[in-house]
Amino acid sequence: MTVISFDTTNFAMMAEKCFSEEHFEKMVIPTPRAISNSCGISLMIGDDDVEKAKKLIIDKELKIKGIFIVSENSATKIY
Repeated sequence: MTVISFDTTNFAMMAEKCFSEEHFEKMVIPTPRAISNSCGISLMIGDDDVEKAKKLIIDKELKIKGIFIVSENSATKIY
């Protein structure tokens, strides 16, 4: 799965609002432990939507921790 992670819940909620306004398919999820041990929320997006998400993040100047490919026990930062 592809996950966008944030440093704060506030940043995550601002991003969720922007993604919703653009009718972007996403799901709010708890941040996977492979990314962070702290509590928080992230956005899960389709694997094919990474480039579209990057463009939206840049255009809207969203503050993210990163975009990760997450498997069961690991996460690889791709942006």
